[in-house]
Amino acid sequence: MNTINLIQQAYQDFQNGNTRQAEQVLNNILQSQPANVDALHILGVIHAASGERPQAIDLFQKALVQDPNNVSLHYKLARVQFESGEFTAALQAYERIIVLGYVKPEILLAKTAALVNLQRHLEALACLEQALARWPDYADGWAHKGAICYQLRHYDQALLCLDQALALQPAMADGWYKKSLVLDKLERYAEALACADRAVSLAPQSAAYRLDRAVILHKLERYDEALSDHEQGLALAPANAEAWGDHGLTLSRMKRHEQALASYGRALSLQSGYADVLSNQSLSQLVLGQFDAGWQSYEYRWKKGNADTPRHTELPLWLGQQDIAGKRILLWSEQGLGDTIQFCRYATLVAALGAEVVLEVDPTLKTIAQTLGGFQVIAIGESVPPVDYQTPLMSLPLVFKTDLASIPAGPAYLHADRDKREHWRSRQDFANGKMKIGLVCSGNPGNTNDHRRSMPLQDFAPLLQSDAADFFLIQKDVRESDLAFLQQNPKLRLPAADIDGFDDTAAIIANLDLVISVDTSIAHLSGALGVPVWILLPWVPDWRWLLDREDSPWYPSVRLLRQDAAGNWHGLIQRVAEELNDFLSVSLKIS
Repeated sequence: MNTINLIQQAYQDFQNGNTRQAEQVLNNILQSQPANVDALHILGVIHAASGERPQAIDLFQKALVQDPNNVSLHYKLARVQFESGEFTAALQAYERIIVLGYVKPEILLAKTAALVNLQRHLEALACLEQALARWPDYADGWAHKGAICYQLRHYDQALLCLDQALALQPAMADGWYKKSLVLDKLERYAEALACADRAVSLAPQSAAYRLDRAVILHKLERYDEALSDHEQGLALAPANAEAWGDHGLTLSRMKRHEQALASYGRALSLQSGYADVLSNQSLSQLVLGQFDAGWQSYEYRWKKGNADTPRHTELPLWLGQQDIAGKRILLWSEQGLGDTIQFCRYATLVAALGAEVVLEVDPTLKTIAQTLGGFQVIAIGESVPPVDYQTPLMSLPLVFKTDLASIPAGPAYLHADRDKREHWRSRQDFANGKMKIGLVCSGNPGNTNDHRRSMPLQDFAPLLQSDAADFFLIQKDVRESDLAFLQQNPKLRLPAADIDGFDDTAAIIANLDLVISVDTSIAHLSGALGVPVWILLPWVPDWRWLLDREDSPWYPSVRLLRQDAAGNWHGLIQRVAEELNDFLSVSLKIS
């Protein structure tokens, strides 16, 4: 049998699964004919198919020395180099194919992929536009252009490209999938779900399609369906750490925190130090009262994907390791106003260690924070005096190893200004002898959880039926959607026009008998002042309120009233109305 026949037989053996026999024949040929292009070529194909990429690259390159214009060899070399992560080399191979005159859409697309992996997105777009100008009906080209626009965050342009691709090839599962990702970024979740549905129907065994559809369902708060997709996707891709993290997050939204922790554990077993998972894990640990582990995981809030940017990182961080007696330390606020109010209490514990405390807070909290104790209080943006250390406020429970039994929760740690309190007491609105009830229906609309924790003002209507009390809307900002109800209900008074800062709000609260509030900074302020406050909580509460209890270890004057089903404010308000009537009846008897 001559050499050509031997090579053909070896290739046939390879195709029939007799790889070892094929390799042996080809290696025997190359021992006597080391420059045999066909033997080098076929042996390179065999090594590439076996995942032995370095050997394949070496063989293809040796073959090209003998036959430098062989397009097929250049293409196979480029493929293996690309799969090996050698994107610059792959790009050069694709460009050589184009120079040799083999200009086909699939070659330009492959060149584009190499450019994208080299982060040369604008050149990749130019390459695709060259292909689409010549082959305008090339659906894959439009889809890949859409994908690059997506990576560049040009979402509207990406959508146009993907629509063009799908018009040309409606059964392109990956096109529908990519379109769902773009619509997700545009927060058009219902449309994104419809596209994800098409992708899954066309490729039901794709783990990525199911897992990303689960994420969209999660954002639509369709948690049961999201959980089903998570689980079907994970059955197909059980080693996907991100998917296990998403699975845990959906379980946490269903108030199944123990199961969420198990999923987070699976994610961390696959990818230790996964900051997003550790941060989410901390919230489930804390809401379950697992404070020891929870505070440690909570430190990953600075490393997660959408983390806030910490301030004062040029200063040494203190987390309890060093003796700070005689030192000056900056304690600085983070996250929301309510978080600052809740955790500024730790300044007293830090001072008790012998440190001089400088407390930095939002400008609206500066005056009320000065009532905390003998600390220097500065507003964010003001110059910071020389200090030895800095600590973000919400790391202090970790420093002090806070557990449920050791939360520093005195009756009151902030105080209303006496003169302002008397000023509000003397006003006509507050001068009669009725019980005075403060109401808060909404908080900062920029809070990512706002749509769960806030409610329309009109939902408070059942509370206003009693003639035994005067009612005051004590939030400074009233949403436009609530103004009509406020104007039609003179029984609900609005002193907010005169409120300057939280010291004014504190003075108003100090004149009230009860505050009824959704989970906002005013609820925290009322608790910090020691004024009775009923906090209305969504079915899945923020971690600080724990689960299934009516009291709060953080604030002795707080009573927690919880939804019995997700979104059911109506049922909760009916219960609150009954409780309020009982509260007012008892108060009248006592008076």
